[in-house]
Amino acid sequence: MYMQSKTVLATALLFVIFSQTPAQAQEQSRGRPGPPPAFSSIDINGDGEVDFDEFSQQDLPSGDHQTIFDEIDSDSNSVISKTEFKNHRPPAKQKR
Repeated sequence: MYMQSKTVLATALLFVIFSQTPAQAQEQSRGRPGPPPAFSSIDINGDGEVDFDEFSQQDLPSGDHQTIFDEIDSDSNSVISKTEFKNHRPPAKQKR
């Protein structure tokens, strides 16, 4: 009976783990953006700043690269620092 309980528990745990992935994919297919990328994944050359060339290689859920880059680059020095990236908050989505 102990072995049977372990099998049932393991099966239930696997079901929970694998059922979360389709739910997350379904949320993204409804137009909900996923989490923002890590700064280090955008800073391709690893110099601690993101220039427009690095930023323009990213896929964006909406908007154009230059407009969004300019919004994040709060000091207008043509690079995004880690602090600017961390402090940036995208505009809230308009409710209908």
